[in-house]
Amino acid sequence: MIHKIIMDNGLRIVFEKIDHVKSVSTGIWVGAGSINETTINNGISHMIEHMLFKGTKKRSAFDIAEEIDSMGGQINAFTTKECTGYYTKVASYFFDKSLEILSDMIFNSIFDEVELEKEKKVILEEILMYEDSPEDYVHELLTKISFEGNAISYPILGDIQSVNAIDRQVIDDYMDNYYTSDNVVISIVGNTTLDEVKQLCNKYFSNFRKRSKITEVPKLFEYTANKQGVHKNIEQLHFCIGVKGFERNSPHYYSANILNNVLGGSMSSRLFQNIREQSGLVYSIYSFHSSYRMSGLFGIYSALKEDNVEEVLQQIKYELGSFKKGEISASEFERAKSQIKGNYILSLENTSNRMTVLGRRELFYNETIQPEDIIPKIERVAYGDVIDVSKMLFKESDFNIAFTGNIE
Repeated sequence: MIHKIIMDNGLRIVFEKIDHVKSVSTGIWVGAGSINETTINNGISHMIEHMLFKGTKKRSAFDIAEEIDSMGGQINAFTTKECTGYYTKVASYFFDKSLEILSDMIFNSIFDEVELEKEKKVILEEILMYEDSPEDYVHELLTKISFEGNAISYPILGDIQSVNAIDRQVIDDYMDNYYTSDNVVISIVGNTTLDEVKQLCNKYFSNFRKRSKITEVPKLFEYTANKQGVHKNIEQLHFCIGVKGFERNSPHYYSANILNNVLGGSMSSRLFQNIREQSGLVYSIYSFHSSYRMSGLFGIYSALKEDNVEEVLQQIKYELGSFKKGEISASEFERAKSQIKGNYILSLENTSNRMTVLGRRELFYNETIQPEDIIPKIERVAYGDVIDVSKMLFKESDFNIAFTGNIE
């Protein structure tokens, strides 16, 4: 059973008790990602994520790591385009201590100026590392040109200029606006009690205050037809082609995921088998469906010799055309559907994954679901739904192209 608790300050807590495990996974989900940024402060969500591990009023960065290690636990964080998350997994008898550490990081981080400047250098190296990875670079470029002018096109890491401009005042202002009780969800899954969850969350997180500014309306992201290439002195050509996909709550979301699996989402997929295994034209090729709260991007990535580009594009075009004609075998459809369902069921055996399902759903859609509720949605996808989605997606004039390589 899933319990939803709303504290006096408006903070939402979702909790699932699982008796047969001896651990507790906790996530603090903040509705602050690169879509909430501007060109001036781009990268600040990711910067704050890093800085919360750099020391509090009573703990050094080493103290945070040492305390979690001494419990045999895990602590980490992530930043996406839509949110920032901080999470722990500890033995049940350390649940209290893990919440106290997370609370200390959220409310008492000191944002030391020396540490801030050092962390800027770390993040700038991270940016350069991504730019030196053609696969990562071309994916980011496709998103940029597909949603040009929209905040979803901003890179999570920021750029060199925006990262260097971040200071303590910018951080304070951003946290005041987004690290608020109405914009944060705490999700907890594991072997503890509802009473303990209520008592400890009230003890450690009652300091969250409500946002003083008007809550933002979710952004609609307009898709733009575009193409762009960037010269890099590398051996292979890397490209992404993409079209507007489906938002995460779309009725077509699971149909598109099954389509993606058949097309290029696994080693048994059409693209991998026909273009890599049978034709030997590429080393890497796959499709992807990146879904967000208010939009999505469906695409194909490949890395290959420049001489093979035309033939590979023709084969991709043929495969996409065959999908629109309904040339998907029943066995392909059933395999993809079974794989997605099976992978999801296996993932639910992990308390951290269950915590993620609960936290993300509550943060983005203000609804509490049982993680198993997703399984019937996958099962309800019919063969014809996948064909219909392919016709919606694969309109040749809508494809964007992003590429990089040793080309003029």
